[in-house]
Amino acid sequence: MSTVKSQFVQHTWAAIAFVLVLGALSMIWPSIIAVSLGILLLLQSLNADQEIAVLSWKEVGNVLIVLASLRQSGL
Repeated sequence: MSTVKSQFVQHTWAAIAFVLVLGALSMIWPSIIAVSLGILLLLQSLNADQEIAVLSWKEVGNVLIVLASLRQSGL
């Protein structure tokens, strides 16, 4: 009977560790994706014509404004 309890405790600890690892990854991956997209946009703007670069940076500015308004509204 003690073996069953021991296995149950081991499975419980494994499940808790799994949930903690998934939680940590869910906080880390969005920042990695955001940084990589930012670098890609920067490289694109360096290689593009000046007019295209200005337009793409204006779009990024608009996205930041939208995200800030969504954060303030609580969504």
